[in-house]
Amino acid sequence: MFTKHWYKGEMFKKLKGRTVAEFRERGRQGASIIAERFGVSTQIKLPTDAEIFQKFDLPAKNVSVVNLLEHFRSRKTGKFYASFEDPEATIRELRRRFPVEETAIINRADRICEGVFDLLGYENLYFKNKIPDWHHDPTSQKTSPKIHWSKIEEVNAAETGDKKIIWELNRHQYFTTLGRAYWLTEDEKYAATFVAHLENWLAENPPKIGVNWLSSLELAFRSISWIWAFYFFKDSPQFTSQVFTQMVKYLYLHARHLETYLSTYFSPNTHLTGEALGLYFLGTFLSEMKEAKRWKQIGYKVLLDALDFQVRADGVYCEQSSHYHRYTTDFYANLLILRQLEGAAIEQKHRDKLNQLFEFLLFITEPNGETGLFGDDDGGRFFFLDEKPITDFRPTLALGAALFGRGDLKFVAKEASAELLWLLGTEGLRKFDELEAVEAAEVSKAFKTSGFFAMRDSWEADANFILIDCGIHGFLNCGHAHADALSFILSSNGKPILVDSGTYNYTSDLEARQIFRSTSAHNCLTVNGESSSIPGGAFSWKSVANAQLLEWREDENSVFFRGTHDGFARFGVNYEREILLTKHGSISLTDSIKSVELNSYELNFILSPDAEAEINNNSVTIFYKKNTDRALLSIYTELIADQVDAIGVWKIVDCWISPRYGAKVASKKLVFTARIKNDFQIRNIFHNKVITETL
Repeated sequence: MFTKHWYKGEMFKKLKGRTVAEFRERGRQGASIIAERFGVSTQIKLPTDAEIFQKFDLPAKNVSVVNLLEHFRSRKTGKFYASFEDPEATIRELRRRFPVEETAIINRADRICEGVFDLLGYENLYFKNKIPDWHHDPTSQKTSPKIHWSKIEEVNAAETGDKKIIWELNRHQYFTTLGRAYWLTEDEKYAATFVAHLENWLAENPPKIGVNWLSSLELAFRSISWIWAFYFFKDSPQFTSQVFTQMVKYLYLHARHLETYLSTYFSPNTHLTGEALGLYFLGTFLSEMKEAKRWKQIGYKVLLDALDFQVRADGVYCEQSSHYHRYTTDFYANLLILRQLEGAAIEQKHRDKLNQLFEFLLFITEPNGETGLFGDDDGGRFFFLDEKPITDFRPTLALGAALFGRGDLKFVAKEASAELLWLLGTEGLRKFDELEAVEAAEVSKAFKTSGFFAMRDSWEADANFILIDCGIHGFLNCGHAHADALSFILSSNGKPILVDSGTYNYTSDLEARQIFRSTSAHNCLTVNGESSSIPGGAFSWKSVANAQLLEWREDENSVFFRGTHDGFARFGVNYEREILLTKHGSISLTDSIKSVELNSYELNFILSPDAEAEINNNSVTIFYKKNTDRALLSIYTELIADQVDAIGVWKIVDCWISPRYGAKVASKKLVFTARIKNDFQIRNIFHNKVITETL
């Protein structure tokens, strides 16, 4: 029985209501799978040298293995990123502007040479051999079977372990670390490691066999990594003509697979756009190949069309996730760069939507420069071209500043990044340097279509900041959503205090998956211990809460939000939340409940792992662990109810925070508990200093 894309036991049930176009596309992909499994597809066999040469439209009739590599080394077509035009200038500028990068790059590259990797939130993963087992998940010690990719369950970890870990390794994005180390040191050991890994991968992953052919997105990322690696290592004697030709054969098969199995209906999110960008890269790199123009055209059309349904009218990516929003921004920024390099036309829709994507990243950046979590975080990046932490989105903002000449993006980005150098070269750094950094015209901003509301009292580093989620639950089946309707994150005096718990994992631990995306793992109210939205499988929901903005207003002295959701209607509860931020730093949060039923209510506040709290009756004092002699934030709580004996109690409980996929750290959660019948309010007043006795 087929398990990929559409062939499941309830196939006909799932096809109910599909469009003719979708039925046709799924049928075509299903037929391709059958052809591959029965050995009658042209995609299951690696081309011979003669066959791959015939696929190129080159003037020389006696093309050989040797001069194919020489042709790619010397050709003028298929221009790549500006940093590769003058390697000496790039390295010189890297050392001058980003001196700490060199040591970090070389240390990481040396560890890779010894078989030690940091993958997602897992650090120091050691593979017994210096060349990894490409099908093995070291966290579960499970190895995926070498069978046709369509026979492997995509969301089932019982047989394969966590595919995210396997795929992260097989994206080969660490090739850019080896490449940067090679340029910095001219040490051939880094080139030798790259070649050894590439050769072994090609030998251990025959066409269409194994987990590394299962997700089209992974083929796209891997193709892009190989293309980057070519430009780093193309002049190394380790990178022989035979290895290069074998790589080209696999790039050809990757492109064929991508255009055959685009996630047009299976996962029309970042899977689809990432795959399309992979096709665009392949069409650009293999520009003389007869099919390259088609690949490039398909990729470009998919990317342009996706802007209409993936980026909402307010510029927010449709899956309601900060990390997937950054993915999307990076995808379209790099498409813009490639188009600029080749002198191709750039559609106004592309420019406008990309500007909006950057705008949202600008407003959700916290005062300390990090970006808080909301929605799923898969722990990955489109590129790893600097040593910034995964929560620091400012390199992307710096790129936007240079691309569009936006001083407000520069103001928040603060400084250029090594990533900017690699993507735009020394000229990109010059453009960034010449920009005047200016504060955004707005301090707070409502993204009403998507339902995100960013509040702050200034653009200073010690600002108070709140980001509220009052939008649609997610996209399509809401696979990357969390039960976080009316949740918020909060920074006080520039420091993150109340945070989102993160994601932790997708499929390897379903119990943990449900805990981390539950309402109680967010700064939310729960009723009778239950979430506002009820999860189903790892990427599905039994029911979803519908959130709605009721009021948003700003004036010179304050910004006010009021919203509601229907997630607790099953308990007879009507629920609203109000948040008021004043320009002098005070914050009030009011949760209003209307109900004739007796219910248990819990108000959850997830503390940053860097914070700790003390409870004193109806108030809470929060300290920063590194400075426990000074209170960072005080919360005074008032329960307002007609029921005269109604009381609420604060308690501190242990919890886990996942700052990155696969990693978790211990933290604390503040929980205000009350069991009440009829209507009431919970009002919390936040102050930046310890509450005085008069309060």
